[in-house]
Parts: sequence; C-alpha cells; structure tokens
Amino acid sequence: MANKARLYYINNRVARIEWRLSVPEKCMVCEWVMNQCGFRWLETHEIERRSHAASRWADPCNYLLVCNQCHSERITLMSHAEQLAIKWTQDNKNFNLEDWLRLRDPELRAPNRVTLENIAEFI
Repeated sequence: MANKARLYYINNRVARIEWRLSVPEKCMVCEWVMNQCGFRWLETHEIERRSHAASRWADPCNYLLVCNQCHSERITLMSHAEQLAIKWTQDNKNFNLEDWLRLRDPELRAPNRVTLENIAEFI
C-alpha cells in the first residue's frame, strides 16, 4: 500500500509544483512573505488529509500555501470550513467546493458536510 501512495504522489508532483508556482510566495494564513527574515519557509498543506482521500488528495482545490509556523500551529486548529474560506479568499481560481467534497466522498453522499454558508462564516 505504501508503494501505491508513493507512486500517486510522484505522478502528481509536477501538477503540485505548477500549482505552487501559480500562487504568490506568501503564507495564505498569516501573509508572511518568503523574503522576510526568520526561521520560516513555505509548505503546501492539503486541506483534506491524504489518509482521508487516498489516491484523490492531489488536486489544486485541496492545497493551501502556508508557512511552517502556521502549518504546525494555526492550521491544525482550523475546521475545514475555515481552511476553505482561506482557499476562497487567497486562491479563488482553484476553489471548487464540489470537487473538494468529492476528494473524500467520490459519490457525494454527504454534499452538505461543508457548505458555502459554513465557509462564508469565516470571511
């Protein structure tokens, strides 16, 4: 199983890099900019965890660009709705709620797990 997950990551790596190059080099949470001083760097965060969307998580609608500090502290405390609000405001071109919901639930049996109204509460 680990080899299958690794192969999926490798097959989607180029698209992930292309997404990262398409967004500004700043943290989508705290707006820390790459050229500022400090022991920080930027990381790609998956809103829907890989373990919850095996072989489907690699999609631009699922990515946030965050600094390592926000990734280890702030993001872990945020609901999916709050993270998707950041996606909506910081990377609207790649925001697609239905596609994001299908990462975990391909048949969309729970279409209201997160709604636009839930997301709007954080904007």
